[in-house]
Amino acid sequence: MLKPAAYVLRGFLVIFGAIVLALSVTLAKQQVIGSPPAETSFFSFAGAFGIIASAIAILGILVDKVPRVGVIVADALASLFYLAGAIALTVALKSVSSCTSSSNEARLERFNNKLLNGGCRKVKDGMFCPNAGSDTDKHFESYTPGRCQQVQADYVFGYVAFVFGVASIVITLISQRRGGTTTATYV
Repeated sequence: MLKPAAYVLRGFLVIFGAIVLALSVTLAKQQVIGSPPAETSFFSFAGAFGIIASAIAILGILVDKVPRVGVIVADALASLFYLAGAIALTVALKSVSSCTSSSNEARLERFNNKLLNGGCRKVKDGMFCPNAGSDTDKHFESYTPGRCQQVQADYVFGYVAFVFGVASIVITLISQRRGGTTTATYV
Protein backbone atom coordinates (compact mmCIF):
# COMPACT_ATOMS: atom_id res chain seq x y z
CA MET A 1 0.00 0.00 0.00
CA LEU A 2 2.84 2.42 0.80
CA LYS A 3 4.92 1.49 -2.23
CA PRO A 4 2.71 3.38 -4.75
CA ALA A 5 2.77 6.42 -2.45
CA ALA A 6 6.56 6.20 -2.30
CA TYR A 7 6.77 6.07 -6.10
CA VAL A 8 4.48 9.10 -6.46
CA LEU A 9 6.44 11.09 -3.86
CA ARG A 10 9.73 10.20 -5.55
CA GLY A 11 8.37 11.18 -8.94
CA PHE A 12 7.32 14.58 -7.63
CA LEU A 13 10.66 15.04 -5.87
CA VAL A 14 12.53 14.35 -9.12
CA ILE A 15 10.32 16.89 -10.92
CA PHE A 16 10.72 19.51 -8.17
CA GLY A 17 14.48 18.95 -8.04
CA ALA A 18 14.70 19.41 -11.81
CA ILE A 19 12.62 22.60 -11.65
CA VAL A 20 14.70 24.05 -8.80
CA LEU A 21 17.91 23.17 -10.62
CA ALA A 22 16.70 24.60 -13.94
CA LEU A 23 15.43 27.87 -12.46
CA SER A 24 18.56 28.38 -10.36
CA VAL A 25 20.91 27.63 -13.25
CA THR A 26 18.93 29.98 -15.51
CA LEU A 27 19.21 32.76 -12.93
CA ALA A 28 22.94 32.09 -12.51
CA LYS A 29 23.55 32.10 -16.27
CA GLN A 30 21.85 35.49 -16.57
CA GLN A 31 24.37 37.01 -14.18
CA VAL A 32 26.38 39.25 -16.50
CA ILE A 33 28.75 41.09 -14.17
CA GLY A 34 30.56 39.18 -11.45
CA SER A 35 29.73 35.76 -10.14
CA PRO A 36 26.17 34.65 -9.38
CA PRO A 37 24.86 35.36 -5.89
CA ALA A 38 25.57 32.61 -3.37
CA GLU A 39 21.84 32.01 -2.92
CA THR A 40 21.29 30.95 -6.52
CA SER A 41 24.48 28.88 -6.58
CA PHE A 42 23.50 27.04 -3.41
CA PHE A 43 19.99 26.40 -4.67
CA SER A 44 21.44 24.94 -7.87
CA PHE A 45 23.37 22.55 -5.67
CA ALA A 46 20.24 21.78 -3.64
CA GLY A 47 18.27 20.92 -6.78
CA ALA A 48 21.02 18.63 -8.08
CA PHE A 49 21.41 16.96 -4.69
CA GLY A 50 17.65 16.48 -4.50
CA ILE A 51 17.64 14.69 -7.86
CA ILE A 52 20.50 12.43 -6.74
CA ALA A 53 18.79 11.69 -3.40
CA SER A 54 15.57 10.82 -5.25
CA ALA A 55 17.47 8.50 -7.57
CA ILE A 56 19.00 6.75 -4.55
CA ALA A 57 15.57 6.44 -2.97
CA ILE A 58 13.98 5.03 -6.14
CA LEU A 59 16.82 2.54 -6.31
CA GLY A 60 16.13 1.74 -2.65
CA ILE A 61 12.49 0.98 -3.46
CA LEU A 62 13.46 -1.31 -6.31
CA VAL A 63 16.46 -3.03 -4.72
CA ASP A 64 16.24 -4.26 -1.15
CA LYS A 65 20.03 -4.18 -0.74
CA VAL A 66 20.10 -0.39 -0.45
CA PRO A 67 20.15 0.48 3.28
CA ARG A 68 17.04 2.37 4.36
CA VAL A 69 19.14 4.47 6.71
CA GLY A 70 21.09 5.76 3.71
CA VAL A 71 17.85 6.63 1.92
CA ILE A 72 16.50 8.43 4.99
CA VAL A 73 19.75 10.37 5.48
CA ALA A 74 19.82 11.39 1.79
CA ASP A 75 16.17 12.50 1.99
CA ALA A 76 16.83 14.42 5.20
CA LEU A 77 19.83 16.21 3.71
CA ALA A 78 17.97 17.02 0.49
CA SER A 79 15.01 18.37 2.48
CA LEU A 80 17.33 20.44 4.65
CA PHE A 81 19.07 21.85 1.56
CA TYR A 82 15.73 22.69 -0.08
CA LEU A 83 14.57 24.49 3.05
CA ALA A 84 17.85 26.38 3.54
CA GLY A 85 17.97 27.44 -0.10
CA ALA A 86 14.34 28.52 -0.17
CA ILE A 87 14.80 30.56 3.01
CA ALA A 88 17.96 32.16 1.58
CA LEU A 89 16.16 33.19 -1.62
CA THR A 90 13.17 34.45 0.36
CA VAL A 91 15.38 36.60 2.58
CA ALA A 92 17.40 37.91 -0.38
CA LEU A 93 14.19 38.91 -2.15
CA LYS A 94 12.60 40.39 0.99
CA SER A 95 13.62 43.95 0.08
CA VAL A 96 11.47 43.75 -3.07
CA SER A 97 7.89 44.72 -2.30
CA SER A 98 6.41 43.69 -5.66
CA CYS A 99 7.64 41.87 -8.74
CA THR A 100 5.11 43.44 -11.07
CA SER A 101 4.40 46.90 -9.70
CA SER A 102 5.31 49.74 -12.01
CA SER A 103 5.76 52.25 -9.20
CA ASN A 104 9.15 53.92 -9.05
CA GLU A 105 9.83 52.57 -5.55
CA ALA A 106 9.20 48.96 -6.57
CA ARG A 107 11.28 49.38 -9.71
CA LEU A 108 14.16 50.82 -7.71
CA GLU A 109 13.92 47.94 -5.21
CA ARG A 110 14.16 45.45 -8.08
CA PHE A 111 17.01 47.43 -9.65
CA ASN A 112 19.03 47.29 -6.42
CA ASN A 113 18.40 43.59 -5.66
CA LYS A 114 21.44 41.39 -6.30
CA LEU A 115 19.31 38.43 -7.42
CA LEU A 116 17.52 40.47 -10.06
CA ASN A 117 19.93 42.99 -11.56
CA GLY A 118 22.50 40.58 -13.06
CA GLY A 119 25.40 42.38 -11.42
CA CYS A 120 26.15 46.08 -11.57
CA ARG A 121 29.12 48.27 -12.32
CA LYS A 122 29.76 51.94 -11.78
CA VAL A 123 29.68 54.19 -14.79
CA LYS A 124 30.35 57.91 -14.84
CA ASP A 125 26.66 58.82 -14.42
CA GLY A 126 25.77 56.22 -11.77
CA MET A 127 25.23 52.47 -11.83
CA PHE A 128 24.66 50.20 -14.82
CA CYS A 129 23.08 46.77 -14.39
CA PRO A 130 22.79 44.80 -17.64
CA ASN A 131 19.52 43.12 -16.66
CA ALA A 132 17.99 46.25 -15.21
CA GLY A 133 19.32 49.23 -17.17
CA SER A 134 20.83 52.35 -15.65
CA ASP A 135 19.79 54.09 -12.46
CA THR A 136 19.88 57.43 -14.28
CA ASP A 137 17.58 56.18 -17.03
CA LYS A 138 13.89 56.90 -16.54
CA HIS A 139 13.10 53.47 -18.00
CA PHE A 140 15.40 51.40 -15.86
CA GLU A 141 14.33 47.82 -15.30
CA SER A 142 13.23 46.19 -18.44
CA TYR A 143 14.07 42.65 -17.37
CA THR A 144 13.76 42.43 -13.59
CA PRO A 145 10.01 41.59 -13.28
CA GLY A 146 10.54 38.27 -15.09
CA ARG A 147 13.65 37.46 -13.06
CA CYS A 148 11.78 38.38 -9.88
CA GLN A 149 9.00 35.94 -10.72
CA GLN A 150 11.61 33.27 -11.53
CA VAL A 151 13.15 33.72 -8.08
CA GLN A 152 9.71 33.51 -6.48
CA ALA A 153 8.89 30.33 -8.41
CA ASP A 154 12.29 28.90 -7.45
CA TYR A 155 11.78 29.31 -3.72
CA VAL A 156 8.15 28.16 -3.85
CA PHE A 157 9.25 24.91 -5.51
CA GLY A 158 11.96 24.63 -2.86
CA TYR A 159 9.42 24.86 -0.04
CA VAL A 160 7.14 22.33 -1.77
CA ALA A 161 10.09 19.97 -2.31
CA PHE A 162 10.92 20.30 1.40
CA VAL A 163 7.38 19.24 2.36
CA PHE A 164 7.45 16.32 -0.09
CA GLY A 165 10.89 15.34 1.21
CA VAL A 166 9.64 15.21 4.80
CA ALA A 167 6.64 13.18 3.62
CA SER A 168 8.94 10.72 1.87
CA ILE A 169 10.97 10.31 5.07
CA VAL A 170 7.77 9.56 6.97
CA ILE A 171 6.62 7.05 4.31
CA THR A 172 10.03 5.34 4.38
CA LEU A 173 9.99 5.09 8.18
CA ILE A 174 6.42 3.78 8.28
CA SER A 175 7.08 1.17 5.61
CA GLN A 176 10.23 0.05 7.42
CA ARG A 177 8.42 -0.26 10.74
CA ARG A 178 5.56 -2.23 9.16
CA GLY A 179 8.02 -4.61 7.61
CA GLY A 180 7.22 -3.50 4.08
CA THR A 181 10.89 -3.26 3.28
CA THR A 182 13.89 -5.16 4.45
CA THR A 183 17.14 -3.85 5.74
CA ALA A 184 20.25 -4.48 3.76
CA THR A 185 22.25 -7.61 4.40
CA TYR A 186 25.78 -7.94 3.15
CA VAL A 187 26.85 -11.54 2.74
